[in-house]
Formats: sequence, structure tokens, C-alpha cells
Amino acid sequence: MNGALQQDALNVVVAGGGGIGAAVAEHLLANYPVARLYMLQRSGRCKLDDARFASLTADAEDPATLTAAAGQIAAECDELHLVFNAVGMLHDDQFKPEKRLKDVSPEALQKLSAVNAWFLPQLAMALAPLLRHSKPSLLASVSARVGSIADNDMGGWYSYRASKAAHNMLLRTLSREWRVSHKHCAVVALHPGTVQTGLSEPYTPANYGKRVLQPAESAAAMVDILAGLKSADSGKFFAWDGAEIPW
Repeated sequence: MNGALQQDALNVVVAGGGGIGAAVAEHLLANYPVARLYMLQRSGRCKLDDARFASLTADAEDPATLTAAAGQIAAECDELHLVFNAVGMLHDDQFKPEKRLKDVSPEALQKLSAVNAWFLPQLAMALAPLLRHSKPSLLASVSARVGSIADNDMGGWYSYRASKAAHNMLLRTLSREWRVSHKHCAVVALHPGTVQTGLSEPYTPANYGKRVLQPAESAAAMVDILAGLKSADSGKFFAWDGAEIPW
């Protein structure tokens, strides 16, 4: 057992203040002995009424903000026990998931890659010193089942799939390096399921045939997975229901 969440006092970082990030933060504060929870978010829209909660500005497309936030965290605590990355992007006012090859643009691929893939190693680099200690720790990052190359039967969503596949390769590679440098830190990717948030709601039709989770359901399920991880699970990709997803 990794045991990162079975400690008397937890220092936690949640990156991303959207529906999933906010739900994970709320679940951890309500159910675990959190000493301090830092939320890294661009807009500051997630505000939790808890003395253990602190919101820091971090923009996935502005590395300087992440460096500054990491410095603030390091000034207050010597070690982190959980870093949970919930930063992600599927669409915005300019870009939509592509159904056909001719819809793919370099601008969309670059934008989604910056948010969905490149932010992860930036986050890991910024917080690596605080995750390197003798106690169990976790770095968990939200991916998506559509980022699995082996599981791609439907096609489409080129930029999103590619950016999440890149995220997965970066995470898997990081887990291999940290087996040596961060021996007590397990690194895993998580698929949150189809969650009723602003990211997926426009693409979840009324006749959608699969289960749609509320953010609180998804958050509780993912944290339960983290609580039961073994050190040997580092470098794996889990769905919200605990099933392992092929890369």
C-alpha cells in the first residue's frame, strides 16, 4: 500500500478549479485529515469556506504563474503528500472537437496540447522538491479514456485525443524517472468518467447511452482509487470505477 492518504496531516495541491477540481478539493477536506489544501486556478472562481483552503493563481499557458505559486507553497510547507492535476480543455469559443480530418488545425492542436499535455511536466517540475521525501506521496493527473491509443475505436476528436495521449506518455515517462528520484511517490493517470461539467456537457446528448456522473461522484471514486494504490501501481492509468485502461 502506498498509504499517502493514510497520514495524520496531509498537504495537498489541486490544480484546476473547475467542476472536477472543486469536487476533489471538497471531498478531501470533508473526508481526510487535510492540514492545508492549495488550489491552483486561473480565475479564482472556486472559493471554499474552509481555513485549510488557499487559492493561488496559476495559468496553464503562463509558466511564470506556476513557478510563483510553487514558491508560495514551499514558503509554507516542507512537503506535499498529494498533487492532483484536474486542468484540462476540450473546447472553447474558438475550438471544437474535430469530427473529420479536414477540421484539424495547428492552432487547436497547439492550444489543447499546452493545456492538456505540457502543463503536467511543468506542474511536476515546479513541485518536485516538495514531493521528494521519505513519506508516501501521490501525483495524480486527470486524463481521458479517449487518450488511450489502444482503446480508440471511434476516431474523431483529433486534437483532444492527441493531447491526452501526449499527457499519458509524459506521465508514464515521469513515473519511470521518479522510481529512482522520488521512490515514495506514485504517479498515476485517472479517467474521471463522463462528468456533468462545462467541459463535457455540450457533447453529452440527452440520449447518451453511458452513465453520466456528478462531479462529487467522480471525485469520490477517484480519491478512493488513490487511497487504495500500491507503490507498484505507479505509472498506471485507471478509470473512475477502478478498471485499468490500456495506454
